Amino acid sequence: MKFKRIKSNHVQGILEPESSRKYPFQRLPQKYKNKVRQEVWDLSENSAGVSMSFFTNTSTLVAKWKLKNKFKMHHMTDVAISGLDLYQKRNKCWDFTGAAIPEDLENEVCLFSGLKKKLRHFRIHLPLYNTLISLELGIDADAQLKINYKESDPLIFYGTSITQGGCASRPGLAYTNIISRKLNKTCINLGFSGNGHLEVPIAKILSKINSAFFIIDCMWNIDENIITKNTRPFLSALRSKKENSQTPIIFYEKYVSDINHPDKKQIHSILQENLALKKEINKKIKNGFKKLYVFSQDGCLREDSEFTVDGVHFNDLGFERFAKHFLKNLKKLV
Repeated sequence: MKFKRIKSNHVQGILEPESSRKYPFQRLPQKYKNKVRQEVWDLSENSAGVSMSFFTNTSTLVAKWKLKNKFKMHHMTDVAISGLDLYQKRNKCWDFTGAAIPEDLENEVCLFSGLKKKLRHFRIHLPLYNTLISLELGIDADAQLKINYKESDPLIFYGTSITQGGCASRPGLAYTNIISRKLNKTCINLGFSGNGHLEVPIAKILSKINSAFFIIDCMWNIDENIITKNTRPFLSALRSKKENSQTPIIFYEKYVSDINHPDKKQIHSILQENLALKKEINKKIKNGFKKLYVFSQDGCLREDSEFTVDGVHFNDLGFERFAKHFLKNLKKLV
């Protein structure tokens, strides 16, 4: 067996892959370390939403990866936090093939073995809530592995722990990864757990990136006061560069997880926050901003109340519904 070390420019889902990084799959390059708050920077080192597409004719595939942190959460699986999962493309669809479950900081897992030697198309998703120091893929000594990297304007998602992938059961089920597979397009996941605050420094970084869409999903980390204070400055900074003056910007409303919940005060608060967001967006539209949208939470998740692990963070059902709702609304814009 021979091993191939995976590098930053082999993957999709990171900003400026050719720029210098301390860790190969950190989402922001090193030059932005002093541009954002320390909490945001630490989370940016996590490889949420990062994946690699490749072709190989190997009969056996082994993953070796080294993690920065021993990190666990009571409401999320180890494989989602620190592990990998693999998909194979069959008949134009991506099918789940296997998961690599971490045991320690250094791990080695066989993702499959015994396959007939023929060229297949795979995609491997990296950990959502941990930082990878290194990743290697092992294939048969006489096999080939070809990276399938395609340059295109990405969809950039900026948001919260939910955006980052909490609490999918494995990496490929975070909604940005579902959307990426469905559209066959690069999605960059800038979800920062507890830190999606509509901050101008983030907007300034994003303003430099050619993007197909900006999707802002920060509502669970901000209240009505922050919405009123930060929304318009954030948008002005995001549109400050000529390259993105016409890039569509989509905001997502805060969702009601159970309209029949006995805490009516909480439901009222959510609806008021959504109204505040719409008011700020409409002010920018009246001032000449174009291609600015708010996706309503109505019809997104309300079939029942079974889509979260704790009333806020999605389980796999929630991520699937959210992705489906997003794609349905996106289709109306393109």
